[in-house]
Amino acid sequence: MFNDSPDDFMKLLRLWCLVLFATLAGFVPRSAGAHPMGNFSINHYARFKASGGELALRYILDFAEIPAAERMTALDQNSDGKVSPGEKSSYLQTEAPQFLKALSLQVGAQKVALTPQKSDLEVRAGAGGLPTLRVWIDSLVPLPSGTSTRVVYDDTNFEGRTGWMEIITAADKGRAIRDSDASTSDRSRELTIFPIDAGVVPPRQSSATFSVVSAGTVANNATTSPEGNKRLTSPPQSQPVPAVSSSNDQTPQNRFTQSIAERNLTPALVLWGIAFALAFGAVHALSPGHGKTMVAAYLVGSRGTPRHAVLLGMVVTITHTFGVFALGIALLFASRYILPEKLFPVLSALSGLLIFGVGLWLFMSRWQGISSGHSHGDHSHSHDGHTHSHDEHTHDHGDHAHDHAHDHAPHSHDHEHSHGAHVHSHGGKAHSHDVPDGPITMKTLVALGISGGIVPCPEALVVLLAAVKLHRIGYGMVLITAFSIG
Repeated sequence: MFNDSPDDFMKLLRLWCLVLFATLAGFVPRSAGAHPMGNFSINHYARFKASGGELALRYILDFAEIPAAERMTALDQNSDGKVSPGEKSSYLQTEAPQFLKALSLQVGAQKVALTPQKSDLEVRAGAGGLPTLRVWIDSLVPLPSGTSTRVVYDDTNFEGRTGWMEIITAADKGRAIRDSDASTSDRSRELTIFPIDAGVVPPRQSSATFSVVSAGTVANNATTSPEGNKRLTSPPQSQPVPAVSSSNDQTPQNRFTQSIAERNLTPALVLWGIAFALAFGAVHALSPGHGKTMVAAYLVGSRGTPRHAVLLGMVVTITHTFGVFALGIALLFASRYILPEKLFPVLSALSGLLIFGVGLWLFMSRWQGISSGHSHGDHSHSHDGHTHSHDEHTHDHGDHAHDHAHDHAPHSHDHEHSHGAHVHSHGGKAHSHDVPDGPITMKTLVALGISGGIVPCPEALVVLLAAVKLHRIGYGMVLITAFSIG
């Protein structure tokens, strides 16, 4: 049906893409996606409320699938896939004080050691059967009897991890907050919803300072500090919240990640999972990135064939699959030392350097080829009784002598023809004027393939970790390989 040419290959590629999009449009659930803040995120929430002689703190940590999977080893002690009340209590007794220990709180001139008054955790279903984890801790701190107390807070839990970080202040019972750099609006409602509007920037506030004063002090100073008193309302008025995504029912659950979590795997479900992994991988490859434009330009400019494209795809597949397995193993055994959100930028930079190196190498190769060639000026000769001219062209004759004599009788004709690709003789030595093949080499194909597949896909990591958790490692490896092939 298709010849071995770049044009036919592009037609086949476009047809394949249309089939994929038509297929996926009918089967991808609308609620599919990722944890609202990403599979790697650890989200922080701290709410301070001054009331009477106490300052109450509610501290919440929300772990997305991958960090939650890391913590499930300590939580699910008997590895039965369930969290019993005893396991929950044991985990909180150990971890809650450690979480509070990483919080620095200074009230007035005194540094305060936070202790848990009450704590609880909730395990929710996430992508691929992996859990997400939400821990909340309440603590109380006495307030000095003075009219104004300065409070300084700093959260050092999981520094450097990506996620939502929100600090709220509020007050009642004769108290008010002033001179605060924290928010008075609970945007995430204790990390249960997350604004998903494109223009909404997630907060990344890990520290705050504010003053707790008596409500009478605020009223007396209202005329002298109007700007500061704007945010001293107690309790704060809720601000309109943009379109939101609930973390309770919209964690990453697309058909690819859920394939590994099917309770009763039948041969039909296995085949369907593999087919969808292939299709999902193909659609994922068409998303922004992956060096598609650069690779296409290279193959077309170098007169690449479908065979070259298939070889390039194989390198991408192998690299992508290996990257997922390597990072998954690292997450399972060295999660304290390897942070995925820190590793991904490094891998992306390495991919860019590989592309730059390939481009530089191609430029130098072409430059050397141009410099080493030589040119023959315009000349004419005849072939079997007709005359025509050779425009200026470049070719290499090696070490031999030749002349441009051609013993043919001349004649004329009224049409044009080209010598874009022909063979002729100069004094007994024959050579060709074919368009030279592009510089496609195994080195460039491998380098381009590695650059396109070196950054693992978060969804593939979710499937791998879920496969380990569900003891379906073989099926998980098949799904990831199919995804990479797609």
